[in-house]
Amino acid sequence: MSKSIRLVTGLLTKINILLPKGHATIPSMLPGYLQQLSLTAQTALLQKATVAHWSRGTQMFQAHQQAEDLYIIQSGQARLYDLTQDDREMTLNVMGQGELLGCYALLSTSRYNMYAEALNDVFALQFSGAVIREQMQEYPDLGSAMTAQLVRQNRYLQDRLTQLTFLEVAQRLALHLLTLLDQSQQPSNKGPLAVPTIALQGRISHQDLAYAVGSTRETITKILGEFRTQGLLDLGYRRIVVLDRAGLEQAALYRPTGHKLARVT
Repeated sequence: MSKSIRLVTGLLTKINILLPKGHATIPSMLPGYLQQLSLTAQTALLQKATVAHWSRGTQMFQAHQQAEDLYIIQSGQARLYDLTQDDREMTLNVMGQGELLGCYALLSTSRYNMYAEALNDVFALQFSGAVIREQMQEYPDLGSAMTAQLVRQNRYLQDRLTQLTFLEVAQRLALHLLTLLDQSQQPSNKGPLAVPTIALQGRISHQDLAYAVGSTRETITKILGEFRTQGLLDLGYRRIVVLDRAGLEQAALYRPTGHKLARVT
């Protein structure tokens, strides 16, 4: 094993110790878009990393704070929100594994301009914005990878805005459940005649779903009940089992007025 590989392995092992059991293995500590970098660039980046942790409900940063640090989420979900003039919280986005959080730190002088809250236990690799800017100058491929990821995240925000504008809440919820379904484990049913049912990963609250689709907990509870009545879902305490994927896909496409709308992804 070369000295560089031993160094990377040692760095990742040190970081892994701080992460929860069952979390990422050593090769997957960096998200896919950074694993394409040279070993030298990955080593230099990880040498500058620390591990940040927030428990559920903890505020991660505030809008008025100077944006000094950039985070790469390793596990958990973070909610970005702002305050209206009457101090109501307005959810802007929900971010998860591999995404860049606190991107204003890439600018030399900027504030975060929004609030971030941990929706569950969140672990992230933390980097000084100044260090990342230096690394991007030294390793141009890092700058390209970061830019490409920011474009992907911006495209997701545009899709989210489109959904908020044109889709009913039930459609948005169905789309989000389908996304969670794709991220969850394979069906456990056995045999050719078994009906494939999948339990969505993690403990999912109605409030978390409301944040994700831009609605209220009460509305989400009502729609989930309708989906269960239709045989699409089985519900438990913070547990959702998808019984009928095809039916859920139809719910994502169908408007109550009788018109159909192409799925927004």
